[in-house]
Amino acid sequence: MNYLISYHKYLVEILLFVIVANIAVQIIFKDNFDRFVKYSRIGYFTFWAFWAMVAFSGLVVFAFQRGVLSSAVIVMLISVIVLPILDGYRAIKVGKLWRQGEKGIKLSIAIMLAEIAVIAATIVYTVMAK
Repeated sequence: MNYLISYHKYLVEILLFVIVANIAVQIIFKDNFDRFVKYSRIGYFTFWAFWAMVAFSGLVVFAFQRGVLSSAVIVMLISVIVLPILDGYRAIKVGKLWRQGEKGIKLSIAIMLAEIAVIAATIVYTVMAK
């Protein structure tokens, strides 16, 4: 069981790294619009891939714990629901800005910082709940 929880924890850490890397990529390529869009899209897909891995590994841990629904699990479920809503909103809004020839860096970074805050709050709550 500890192995499954450790695997889930590492995936959450990688998801955090992916979000921070997406912020860094947008800052690095802010002067080249084509590369900016290309690597931002790669960042979207990478986020969604790791979000799906985190969600599935959490589901596996939940199943192996025989479906014990504690307050920490409820907070994790809320986080798993809020993160794709935030990222989907970011994708739609920034996509509209790209079609207008704007980059939308401030909006994108603000939403990604909100995603980091949601993950950090979830981590703090689950650690404190133990």
